[in-house]
Amino acid sequence: MNKESWTRYLATLTKYQRKKVSSIELEFVVENAEAGTVHLTDLQLQEGQQVTATIPNTKEFFSPKYGTLDESKTGVGGDVYQGDQPRVFPNIKNRFYNIVGRGHEAIVIPNIYEDDFSQKLVTTAVDLTLYAKDDFDLLRISTNYGAFPTGYGELTYEDEPEHPLNKRYSREFFFEGGPAGSEIKLLASQNIATLNGQPANRASRTISVGNGILKIKRQLFMGLPYGSNRIRIEFYRLVNGKMQDVGIGYWGIAELIQWEEGKSKI
Repeated sequence: MNKESWTRYLATLTKYQRKKVSSIELEFVVENAEAGTVHLTDLQLQEGQQVTATIPNTKEFFSPKYGTLDESKTGVGGDVYQGDQPRVFPNIKNRFYNIVGRGHEAIVIPNIYEDDFSQKLVTTAVDLTLYAKDDFDLLRISTNYGAFPTGYGELTYEDEPEHPLNKRYSREFFFEGGPAGSEIKLLASQNIATLNGQPANRASRTISVGNGILKIKRQLFMGLPYGSNRIRIEFYRLVNGKMQDVGIGYWGIAELIQWEEGKSKI
């Protein structure tokens, strides 16, 4: 059963508006049908005359995409392997990509079906886990789509127009510093953002960054459209009154579960 099989019905109740609802009885009348089944998924009551949308459970519309990883697929005949031999992993749903970097970098994370690029996948939440190798004073994780603001007072450092923190991105998330070895989690699939196990501040606010003020909008998680997406990672340290890229090292993983349109089997 796919999403086209579902119909949303709306009705206005005008009686007993000042009383609480204790129970509801529904009666179905089906016409022009010889056989079949009627499924009722959700019932929502709300005050007022303007209808707001509901958010359906994704398992009604999407199904996970499974694939097979054959470690010997790209090998050359006659290869001699040391230690563990190549293996075949069937029915893989989770994707993992290692991340290793130093300083400011943009990483490309694919959201494709590796055996057939023509198979359409839906936008997928991406989970990032990073470990800092050095002390840092600020971390920004963002999509790689952004621009420099043009209005006065919108720049973090007015005297250095090309500073990286003057550029803002469509989606960005800030962590306000930590020691070497810090664990940073930005898990879109679970709506979790933590630094060393403590919840990150996700509110709109301003923070002091030395000789400048950084205006932070509502913190946003990362998603991957069909194809691939570039995620920008920027570790900063405060040097001479400004946040600078000093080559802070880090490593970690990117994880995602790919989905396609269609009813889930779970």
